Amino acid sequence: MKLFKQVFFTLSIGLLLASCGSDDDSTSTDDQQGGSNCIELVSQVAQGNFRGEAFVSNEGYYTPFTSGSETTYTIKLFVKTNLESDCFFPTFEGTQDVILFSISSLDNQSFEVSDTSGSSTLNFNRIADGVTEIELAECGTIEITGFNAGTGELQGNVVARGQEGSIVNGDFTLELCEF
Repeated sequence: MKLFKQVFFTLSIGLLLASCGSDDDSTSTDDQQGGSNCIELVSQVAQGNFRGEAFVSNEGYYTPFTSGSETTYTIKLFVKTNLESDCFFPTFEGTQDVILFSISSLDNQSFEVSDTSGSSTLNFNRIADGVTEIELAECGTIEITGFNAGTGELQGNVVARGQEGSIVNGDFTLELCEF
């Protein structure tokens, strides 16, 4: 009887776990896991749809963050015009809408965006009335195509689709933002 209970328990747990899987077969594996199959990159200034509103990102910055001997860079693409021209504490009309992601170096690189890997995520962030709403990108690709040490300009492109339908697609040129 004890063996029967153990087998029954094991089968019940297995059935429960199997029933919790996704029933949506309409999305390909590449779309679920990120990459270029998500959306095709268009050669244009980074633009798209941020939470239902069209935008063109004409401004953004990259900021170094050093912990011990390791430096990473936070990328901010502004969805709206920065009214104060302050890269650390930007001011926007209405909500603060920013696309955020990080890179490990200023070297040329390309990586797929994932909604599960902390170092490969892209966020569509909105701050309204002191509350931050985050929409993770479910798929996409980020590419760093050049860095000019003399001017401090960083160039690249990004294509990503958010879990709630936001999209960013195109090229960017960013300036260094240091505090």
